[in-house]
Amino acid sequence: MAKKVAIVVSKAPYGSAIMGEAFRAAMGLPSVGLETNVVLEGDAVFALLKDQKPKEALDFGSLHDAWLQFEDYGFSLFVYKPSVEARGLTCEQLSHCQTLDDSEFKKMLRDMDAILRF
Repeated sequence: MAKKVAIVVSKAPYGSAIMGEAFRAAMGLPSVGLETNVVLEGDAVFALLKDQKPKEALDFGSLHDAWLQFEDYGFSLFVYKPSVEARGLTCEQLSHCQTLDDSEFKKMLRDMDAILRF
């Protein structure tokens, strides 16, 4: 049985390399046989906001399209529903919106062999 890893990202998608490092971990872990689930929570949910143009506004590259390739890299991608709602967003505003509520998120974390936080 494969080991299970959760990557929990809570930092904003712009202003640091944290989002990029989380994505690199998400790409790499499945390649060594680890079942990988990524959860975007807190300000990280903004990474999936449709029609964002950070290059124009902040001169900062976007990982939006990269996250949408999650199936190609072999990891699962979730958003924490309370974080989406707390930011006044809806699933319709996000490019991908497989949500986890509190109980689903807690259960997922309990089932993991390791948790990486970014």
